[in-house]
Amino acid sequence: EPSFLDGVSRKGAFLRQALEGLVASHPDLFTEVRGTGLMLGLVCKPFMMDVVKAGIEAGVLVVQAGDNAVRLLPPLNISEADMAEAVARLDKAATALSST
Repeated sequence: EPSFLDGVSRKGAFLRQALEGLVASHPDLFTEVRGTGLMLGLVCKPFMMDVVKAGIEAGVLVVQAGDNAVRLLPPLNISEADMAEAVARLDKAATALSST
């Protein structure tokens, strides 16, 4: 239904904005957000598998996307609260990675 797809677009914009904030907060780790809709990725400065591992330790699953990026693939019916929680966990992971 069109209303469902409109909701997915709004969720994608919400997640992109939150991830852009994460990039701004951790410029030593991330250079940019890539992708469209809810299929978004973070371009990493350190070895991307370090970011994957830190994410898992913080309770959020991100996967390798190429040589220097991690990808987030949330379900289309994810809530904004769950996206905010995921980004908060990624922030925790980034903070832990920055302090090593």
